[in-house]
Amino acid sequence: MTDALIAGAVGSLAPTAASLLAYANARATRRDNQRNNLGGLAASLEGLRESVQRLEATTGRIETSVGGLRERVAHVEGRLDGAPPALRAGERARS
Repeated sequence: MTDALIAGAVGSLAPTAASLLAYANARATRRDNQRNNLGGLAASLEGLRESVQRLEATTGRIETSVGGLRERVAHVEGRLDGAPPALRAGERARS
């Protein structure tokens, strides 16, 4: 009986070792894929961050331009308010 157990144990070593190696390889592959996916995600987030910074800079320039336009319109309206009535009607009619 002992010889049969020893023979069975020796015979099962190769398939058991192969199963353990396959499991370890699959696990390492999964970890590597996760690492690669996280790297891609980090690159995507970096790209999004840069896009948001460019958008904020553009928005800032637009806000500055709108502020300048508001000042110009206020200046023109102030000139029209101080102009004679005939000029005010003519200027507003052209607008």
